[in-house]
Amino acid sequence: MNPEKCFYAQGSKSKRPESQCAIYVDGTAGEEFRESIDIELSHWVPNRTEKRYKAGTSTEICLKYIDANESLPYDLVINNHLDIDGILSVFVLCYPKIALTHRNVLVGASKTGDFWAWSEGRSLKLFQELTLLYRRLDASNIDLQKAYELCFDFILKLLKSPEAASPVQDILERQFSLIEQRKIKRSEVSPRLTAYFVPQNLSKGKVKEFLHIPKFNEPLSEELPLWPQVRNRLDEEKIQLFAVETENGIHYDLWYPGYVWADTQGLWRPPGLILSDTMEAPLQIQWPELSQVIQRLNEIETGACSWKLFSGINLFRQENSRKFPVVATTLDQNNEAKESGLSLEAVIDVFREVAHLA
Repeated sequence: MNPEKCFYAQGSKSKRPESQCAIYVDGTAGEEFRESIDIELSHWVPNRTEKRYKAGTSTEICLKYIDANESLPYDLVINNHLDIDGILSVFVLCYPKIALTHRNVLVGASKTGDFWAWSEGRSLKLFQELTLLYRRLDASNIDLQKAYELCFDFILKLLKSPEAASPVQDILERQFSLIEQRKIKRSEVSPRLTAYFVPQNLSKGKVKEFLHIPKFNEPLSEELPLWPQVRNRLDEEKIQLFAVETENGIHYDLWYPGYVWADTQGLWRPPGLILSDTMEAPLQIQWPELSQVIQRLNEIETGACSWKLFSGINLFRQENSRKFPVVATTLDQNNEAKESGLSLEAVIDVFREVAHLA
């Protein structure tokens, strides 16, 4: 099925078509962007997206744009990379009628990719299978324009097919059942802070797997015993204190929401988190109460670790021993993961006494 609008994958060997009005999506347009002529629809930083279209993912932004405009003036859609949100953003603008019909499916898949959001049904199937496809295409060094065409063919086929669950749905459901059954303990510390505790009987032999932070847009598998998407089913817009018990104590990671790297509208953001001017620069953490929490935890720590609050976080260039979106953790003298001697209850008490997370 031919698209309603043309698209161009920047970086392709093919010639870019001429255009009267181009839309750049899910990225930041370069010097070729024509002010007052072209349009940018993106949650990357910086961006030129009009405030009325801003949302969570770039896919959502593009859907808001086509939903708000009866006449669509653009004749070319441009993106420069392969990932779930980028592909789906271009798809939305190239196939606007189909996209609006399947709005929830497309949004769910984009959030699972970019933000580790929980999804199910066709959204999860689209995320998983499209991710595996574009990774294979990328590894084969196929021209970017052709890769987009093949991805669009797959999306159209999936949207037309009967409802069918992805095999990885069972992985997420089984892991979520550990929380429901209290085998992994979930505690609501405050309206914006939730603690998760993995006891030693579950972590034994799997500590590294529990502490592993997935890569951006990583497809789901049996490799991780608890995916961030599972915790985000209930706590997507919250800070999460993730505690993993071992025979030597408890390792702690403090996770910020997975969407904070982007310019998102309508999603809660932690206090004192300053968006940078570019995607390369870290987001600065300037929250005095959180600094006081870490200081107090170091004062009462009984183990061989130190509590470390990072000065900033970055999705692509994390300059600490953990990865995005961990903002604080327990480390040894070599900046490696190290267990704390403090109980979860003691740590939660400090957060409740010092930090205000309403």
